[in-house]
Amino acid sequence: MKTMELSPMTVAQYKGEAMVKKFMKSAKQAIASTFKFLLFISPVYPQCTQGMK
Repeated sequence: MKTMELSPMTVAQYKGEAMVKKFMKSAKQAIASTFKFLLFISPVYPQCTQGMK
């Protein structure tokens, strides 16, 4: 097992990785919720566009 030196640079790298993982997780959730919303609205959408014409 390798020991890791704990310097400010390694701490900053770890925090950066954690931030990226957190951002990716929230982005994935946002995409999923947008997709669900589009699936929910798709049956209603043609009726809305016909009403606009």
